[in-house]
Amino acid sequence: MHIRLQYLLITIGLFIAEILVATKFSAIVFIRSYLSDFLVVILIYYLVKLFWDAAPMTLSISVFLFACGVEVMQYFHLADSLGLQPGSLPSILLGASFSWIDILMYFAG
Repeated sequence: MHIRLQYLLITIGLFIAEILVATKFSAIVFIRSYLSDFLVVILIYYLVKLFWDAAPMTLSISVFLFACGVEVMQYFHLADSLGLQPGSLPSILLGASFSWIDILMYFAG
């Protein structure tokens, strides 16, 4: 259970960091555009690690592919196609714009 507590604390810390990036540091383009993408894959990794004891490489590849899948959905403007209200939580989670740099940041994360 100690290891799971460690993953929980890391997940909470990363979630707080993401909230700060989206609020307090949103005016700083580099942090908002790149650091958030870097951190989000790490956040997802540790969130999954809380519940599933996967091999680190398998989980890393899975999280990266998931993030790339979301990015592809942005390329095809899935949020618009689904009629999601701009600014709504589902719209924010899906994102709005495709970027190769985002994929690079996911890979770095």
